[in-house]
Amino acid sequence: MPWTGWPGVRVVLVGTGAYPIPPTGYGAIERILAEYAGALQKAGQEVRVINEVHGPGSTAEYRFASHLRGLLKGEPFDIVHASTPVVGNRLARLGLPFVYTSHSRHWFWRTSWRHRWGFWLERRAVRRSAATIAVTPELETRMREWVAPLPPILRVIPYGIDADRWSAAWERRTGRTALGVGLVLPLKGWEVAARALRGTGVRLCIAGPMPDPEYAARVRSAGDAVELPGEVTEDRLRDLYASSDFLVHPSQGEVLPRSVLEAMASGLPVIGSSAVASILAGTSAGWAAPATAEVNELTAFVRQHALELVENSGLRRQMGEAAQTEIRSTYAWDRIVARHLELYRQIPTRGR
Repeated sequence: MPWTGWPGVRVVLVGTGAYPIPPTGYGAIERILAEYAGALQKAGQEVRVINEVHGPGSTAEYRFASHLRGLLKGEPFDIVHASTPVVGNRLARLGLPFVYTSHSRHWFWRTSWRHRWGFWLERRAVRRSAATIAVTPELETRMREWVAPLPPILRVIPYGIDADRWSAAWERRTGRTALGVGLVLPLKGWEVAARALRGTGVRLCIAGPMPDPEYAARVRSAGDAVELPGEVTEDRLRDLYASSDFLVHPSQGEVLPRSVLEAMASGLPVIGSSAVASILAGTSAGWAAPATAEVNELTAFVRQHALELVENSGLRRQMGEAAQTEIRSTYAWDRIVARHLELYRQIPTRGR
């Protein structure tokens, strides 16, 4: 029967099998799950996170999923919530109704057989779910285009962010530092940002793991003031957000980039590709290039708006404060939890 009128709901959040929750370093989904679990508990709900760590390799999720029957045995729950496709499909095979949140870039970026396989798994998990959450309107549109039949419930709910963990050091900002955050891989388009800022006097710092040294070298050579410190600690990342002047995010293969939300919470204007359009829509927190922009057009777009910010401290402050306001009004975890609970109430459960 549908969940109605209970004072609380017992939620099992299923991890990824790749990184601990919360992660000790890289791991965006794991960090989201850890924060969401804390926000659910703060709202008075019963939460259990189930996860195993099998390493960052491509088989980790499969190994973890194969253990789910035993891990869930005897576990009291009303809702099982998955965030990766192998886990979702395993839950379906076990006959367990589940809520599925997709974070995958494969809806937008498929250049290899691995990507196409991941896309197939995503669609299958969505079809087999009791309810699916798309974290952006663009992702919901892709699901409606590519999935048939659709699950009984399909909603758009972004994940949240703890705005109090991020801050702006306005007095340290000089207008001469641009920040990028994320994996240093071709899908992120960092060479676009490097070329766009060449000759502007702006230093570009890109913080994130560098699994492809050849591509990292290409990014360095594309600009004239590019720093690649690699993966940094969270304290160092907070300091980079606080002291930088704006965020560049030229990636074409994103769903809801956490780095953009963190930057906005830190009071940074954002200049990005169409991947950030849904985040910036209706705000004065930054600029998103048109979806039709080719590489040269995107490069020119980033350069144009970077130059607008370089010499105008008032504009940077105005846009940064608008970004912080947007984060607190739209992405605060208490608001996101309320929307999830409303969805959970519509899911048939086993009862208490």
